[in-house]
Amino acid sequence: MASAKEVWHSSREELERVKGITSKICNRIIEERKNVDVYGGWQEIKAKGIQVITYEDEDYPESLKHIHAPPALLYVKGAALFEKHPRIAVVGTRKCTPYGKKIAVEVSQTLAEQGFTVVSGMARGIDTLAHLSCLKAGGRTIAVLGSGLDVIYPRENESLSKKIVENGALVSEFPLGTKPLPRNFPMRNRIISGLSLGVVVVESAHKSGALITADCALEQGREVFAVPGNIDSPYSRGCNRLIKQGAVLLDSPIDILQELGYDVIYESEEQENVCLTLQEEELLRFLTSQPIHVDSLREQCGLSSRQLNALLTLLELKKIIKQFPGKYFVRI
Repeated sequence: MASAKEVWHSSREELERVKGITSKICNRIIEERKNVDVYGGWQEIKAKGIQVITYEDEDYPESLKHIHAPPALLYVKGAALFEKHPRIAVVGTRKCTPYGKKIAVEVSQTLAEQGFTVVSGMARGIDTLAHLSCLKAGGRTIAVLGSGLDVIYPRENESLSKKIVENGALVSEFPLGTKPLPRNFPMRNRIISGLSLGVVVVESAHKSGALITADCALEQGREVFAVPGNIDSPYSRGCNRLIKQGAVLLDSPIDILQELGYDVIYESEEQENVCLTLQEEELLRFLTSQPIHVDSLREQCGLSSRQLNALLTLLELKKIIKQFPGKYFVRI
């Protein structure tokens, strides 16, 4: 039986083939954007609220540009892909155990509460729980599909896909109408890991798509976290093997943040009264417990970089806000 890594490597030829094809599509769409009337499907794409992002566009995720065979274009429905929030992938088996369900919910809710966007594949089982738990916690989630955005798979996740569009994004490199063929999913998995700072594998059999995602993450230089499980459970064999191979053993959702160098946000206890200037009070209107990037903050508040940086420094000294790595700020 082929290992997950062998399956991943065997798909490289297919990835290179698709990369060449999609590069041609990318160039065609760039040209046809100049005169969309000549492109029969362009109006349909626009009518469905879908954006087509090419490798050359400013909105193309920087984290995807340096992976093996980056998608030449992405079909996107929803805003979360373009927001500058840190992203973590949560993946696992379709046939999850009650233990796996519990951990998937805890991990996804914690990540959402800490301001992370949860990325997954909207498959049955762990993926679906990751999206649902994130949304329930008021967070953002991104689903990367192995089909066209108009071919929701599995069908029972039609309702979930609509909720994700409202509070996240659906993403695919496949044109509208593409069916969820088995060969599409190893390709889809490299995008899940490529969008993320790290990948959490909750439960996985010895051979599974989740392991392929983990292997993609390792090749892309992402951190891999694995939830240990019962050695007698077939759905824990993949995770236990990942841990033996060097994945971070995950025994608390907080381990993810600490391993990646992020501070944990705790609900603040009653603070001493501090004096704030009018400018500081105005700036605090744009800061919440959800991390916001300094560039987004500057666009919202209308201050110059120099003014904003000075105010942020003062608020940090007063222990009212906290800075995350990558110039993200939260109110504490």
